[in-house]
Amino acid sequence: MSTVPSKFLTALFVAFALSLSAAQAATLDQATALLEAGHLTQADHVMAQVLADQPHSAQAHFLEARLLAAEGKWPLAEQELELARRLDPTLSFAPEAQSQALANEVLQHRWKNPAGFAGYGQAALAALFVLISGYLVFGVMRNRRRLSDGKN
Repeated sequence: MSTVPSKFLTALFVAFALSLSAAQAATLDQATALLEAGHLTQADHVMAQVLADQPHSAQAHFLEARLLAAEGKWPLAEQELELARRLDPTLSFAPEAQSQALANEVLQHRWKNPAGFAGYGQAALAALFVLISGYLVFGVMRNRRRLSDGKN
């Protein structure tokens, strides 16, 4: 008699697990549909839930990278793409053309964000500003010294 309840509980558990995985897949599908329809704000909300439910899903992080790229958030898109690749180095769930296009697009924008190559330009401008300011301050001090030496 104990096998009937245990079989029932096992079947109930399997049904629950299958419905849970189906709900997660539907959520990813829903986020994909929203992204492809251009409903980025709604896709953001769905993806927040998907990532909360599936933090170790390469597919979820890849979709988040696509969403962030569509929003122009390139540094974040690059981080999500790298995380997706760490979880699944081949990105086996994504079509090769799609994953390559996203990687190329992220790479193209890498040099445009402040944390990338442009950061060096900003640092060079700051250093130039400091040098010019120092030169001007030194010139003013030297001029004051000359004036005070000439009066005495």
